[in-house]
Amino acid sequence: MIGRIWAALYYAFFLFLKELILANWAVVKLVLSPRMPIRPGFVAVPMDARTDFEITSFANSITLTPGTISVHISDDRTLLVMHAIDTGDDLDALRQATKASLEAPILRVTRGKNR
Repeated sequence: MIGRIWAALYYAFFLFLKELILANWAVVKLVLSPRMPIRPGFVAVPMDARTDFEITSFANSITLTPGTISVHISDDRTLLVMHAIDTGDDLDALRQATKASLEAPILRVTRGKNR
């Protein structure tokens, strides 16, 4: 139980805060860039999250991160569709980064270390 509490605090006050700062900085750079080199688009992200709490936390984390917004959860609750202000060149890298930085820590909170 203490491990899950620690994981929740670590996520909220370190991992998510770090992602929030990095995303803000990336959006500022894009906005101030004279060429505004962006590739906006929709990306489907496969989810390991299954419970209402896990899915909602993951979707809200994406939406709270500047430059991204959650737009749809598939009916079978296995995919989350998000819009990104800049998808970059590698959509799979974006998917994996989103899962690693936002979904995985949530699952550590809800399921413990051995999720």
